[in-house]
Amino acid sequence: MLICQHKYASKLAAGGFFDQPKFCDKLKTEMKEIFSVETTITKIEDQSTLENMIIIEFKSKDQIANDTALEALKILLASVMTKLVDQNIGQWVKYKNCTRIIQAYADQNEYLQILCSHEEIGILISYFSKDKSTVLPTLCTTDAFLDKMLQKFLFTDISLPCISDLTTTNKSYLVQAILNLQNKIQTQNVFIMLELRCIHLFGLIDTARGIEKQIEEIKIKHASTTVELVLEQKQIKFLLDIHSDDLRALETNYNDTTIIKTLQKKKITAPNYAHDIIEKKIYVLASLCKPMDFEILEEDFGLIAHNECDNLKTIGRQYKCQIEIQSETKNKIYDIPTALVQDHISNKLTASAIEIHKNDLAEQEVDLVVICSTSMYLRDDILRRAGESAQQEYETISKRSSLEPFETNSGNLSCRRLLFLPWEINVTSQDAFYQSIRNFVSKAIQHAIKVHHTSIAFPSIGCGKLSVDKNIVANEMLVEAQAQLLSANVLLQINFVILPEQNDVFEAFQMKLENLQRGDLETKNFQIAYNFSTLKITIMSSSIEKQEECKKALNEYVKKSIFTCVPKHQQVLKRWTQPAINAFYKYCFDRNVVPDINIVVGSCKLFGLKAAVGDAENEYYREHIKQSEQARLIAIARDIIWAFQIDDNTWIKYKSELNALIEDAYSSKSLTFSYSDDDSVKYTIDFEQSIEICEKAQLQRKIIRNHGFDLPPYWAVQTENIAQFPVDENSTEYNEIRALFDTTMTNNYTVMHRIERIQNKQWYMQYNSYKSFSPKKNTEKKLFHGCPKESAQLIINSFFNRSFAGINGTAYGRGAYFSANAKYSNGYTKVTTSDAKKYMFVAYVLVGDCVRGNTNMKTPPAGFDSTTDGDHIFVTYRDDQAYAAYLIVYQ
Repeated sequence: MLICQHKYASKLAAGGFFDQPKFCDKLKTEMKEIFSVETTITKIEDQSTLENMIIIEFKSKDQIANDTALEALKILLASVMTKLVDQNIGQWVKYKNCTRIIQAYADQNEYLQILCSHEEIGILISYFSKDKSTVLPTLCTTDAFLDKMLQKFLFTDISLPCISDLTTTNKSYLVQAILNLQNKIQTQNVFIMLELRCIHLFGLIDTARGIEKQIEEIKIKHASTTVELVLEQKQIKFLLDIHSDDLRALETNYNDTTIIKTLQKKKITAPNYAHDIIEKKIYVLASLCKPMDFEILEEDFGLIAHNECDNLKTIGRQYKCQIEIQSETKNKIYDIPTALVQDHISNKLTASAIEIHKNDLAEQEVDLVVICSTSMYLRDDILRRAGESAQQEYETISKRSSLEPFETNSGNLSCRRLLFLPWEINVTSQDAFYQSIRNFVSKAIQHAIKVHHTSIAFPSIGCGKLSVDKNIVANEMLVEAQAQLLSANVLLQINFVILPEQNDVFEAFQMKLENLQRGDLETKNFQIAYNFSTLKITIMSSSIEKQEECKKALNEYVKKSIFTCVPKHQQVLKRWTQPAINAFYKYCFDRNVVPDINIVVGSCKLFGLKAAVGDAENEYYREHIKQSEQARLIAIARDIIWAFQIDDNTWIKYKSELNALIEDAYSSKSLTFSYSDDDSVKYTIDFEQSIEICEKAQLQRKIIRNHGFDLPPYWAVQTENIAQFPVDENSTEYNEIRALFDTTMTNNYTVMHRIERIQNKQWYMQYNSYKSFSPKKNTEKKLFHGCPKESAQLIINSFFNRSFAGINGTAYGRGAYFSANAKYSNGYTKVTTSDAKKYMFVAYVLVGDCVRGNTNMKTPPAGFDSTTDGDHIFVTYRDDQAYAAYLIVYQ
């Protein structure tokens, strides 16, 4: 007995043959028939290399037979060849399953011993070559034979209709039939791969052709065809609107059916066997009775009708009814009521602080001149006339940011400072454009107030090359200026400067200002137009009963949709300001809520959609709280003033809102109060130590609380903020003022017509507030100020402003002039042919520390409060530094 041992790695082709039972059996058979040798094949593991080892034993008593068999085996194993089948023969080579099919075919053929493997380069077929081994011919083959074998296989593509997927989730009859076929042929030597529109098929020609035939039969059996329907367009619209769910159900129940996508073209696609069933059901759904027409008459519903059409149609669908709506819209104008609390005095007061000048902006003698930095002509002209220092400062700052407002020195100009501010024009809508004008004004005024300027001059933006309507510019700029003054509750002189050649612009501004000075408020939004829609409804259905039910449901919805609300605390309406009323009406308008407000009676009703009315009611209460809080802030600001110290001579008042919050904390016995400024810097006020601490810099400054500025006891009772009362000639008050006047005016006038006491509450409070913070309270003087008649009323309604400096000259500084010598001030009064009366004020003036002035001074030098001639003339630079107490009218 001869034992022949051969060691093969599993990756070697020859070794792989011994893994095939068919090959091993055939080898044993051939050895016995040809060499009369019993052969055993055993596979063991080599313990040293852990690789498989094949042990072949030849068992014959004839040693020569064993040797011959061994030699034949060696020749056979040495004859192993490998054939590469690449994609040149066909694209099917790239599919691994095709290799499996070929191997399966060979495994079933007793006389075909091959070993197939799928590699990246193609299919590798290993075989024993007949050309190299002739002793065991039944185990060998040739390359040519393998080529013929491959020709027995067929790879084909079968096209399919456009199908979303070939999976079990697709309930299409066609797909399910193909999937069933795929399951049936799993046991056959055939490879089938399903794709979106194609089936790849590989196998022996006869088998593949047979399966291909079955697939074609399935396609024919389950093919869908398109048929046309006899329907009117209104029926199609009814089906798609009302019965879309029913149509989808038909598509689901009858696979491979398309209805909704093709119904507009009066066509459906369905399997042939289902055509009649589907058509019959569609015609039943599309049957219509006579349309029912009616009109929604409720006027209140017309306010929201244009937004309710979809909801009405949805109700119709609930009753299997189609709703068609014709809408006719009309405008209804509502007058916005006028506020009772017009505070004409406050309006007059703020309006009197506004002036229109036909002049050159560069020549304005104010604290701050506003330059529209986006107007290159204006900007460059002002900078040229201001000179090099202003130009250099502008160029330095504008490089950092040209979009934020910034100040520069005024150079050669008469004003103190220049403010460069871009006009950010917004033309997305008319309201947005108007608002951009207002934003320009508000930013400038808020800046001026923040840095404690007392006078400011504006150009009329947009009236030059942009050619904006002059009336629009005048309205927006002046109304916003007044609104800012009312909101800030400060004394600030505002000038609007119109070019001398722009007469029409000047007249527009002057006319608007006259309206404001009469106490008239903005009238642009005093009317508001609501759109009311009348709805004509047509109900279409296959059932008269459904139509009736639907109509009833629609009417019930209309009645429930309109909600009327009567808010509480309506007496508060009498205290609402006009801007608050306007804003509330706009809020309601934006939500299609109609407010019915009677300011005189103090009544309010709101009607509209329930949710919208609820929002409007909440806004009403928010505005109620806001108005009450505003009144509280104003009351606190008039009676109690908190301020912080900048230096030994300067105290700055907190803003009114912050002033009230500080007072609230103080009144509630809090030890400290914290707040953040506009730059998000946090400060903490310590009430016990009367200091304020900047948490970032850890710097401290003193704070003070002043309250109880009582009006003079000799003042008469007044109902308005500003009043004038003749002083009794027999009173001590009269005699004191007359004596002061006569000190230098005796024999310089012929008639003393009257002495009037000026009772301007706001101005008096501002003056006393400054006085209380000033460390030089004992520097108050009674001084004279003469002026023309036309200037007198302006002063009474506002204050002494440095813009009047031109009347008294500028020899000792560019401010408001006063004199201790009434005879000197008399020289600045003027008379007209129609009125020979003269007007002179007696003012309380806090002169503080004085220094001799000159014509170039726009502010007093550091450490001084006013300028003087060294004798009787005093020049002030703050509006709250003087108070006009009396007006002397004489001749």
